[in-house]
Amino acid sequence: EFTIIIVTHNMQQAVRVSDYTGFMYLGDLIEFRETKKLFTDPKNELTAKYVQGQFG
Repeated sequence: EFTIIIVTHNMQQAVRVSDYTGFMYLGDLIEFRETKKLFTDPKNELTAKYVQGQFG
């Protein structure tokens, strides 16, 4: 097993290639969890707004 860190603004790519995803905003890590959960049930309001395309 090994870890690879990928930085992307492409949400489809993140879903396709990752088991876990972190959402960063202005240099702060806002949310980090399993990719599927982050995109389907974000816990943080900023994450939810980004995933819904309200900003970014």
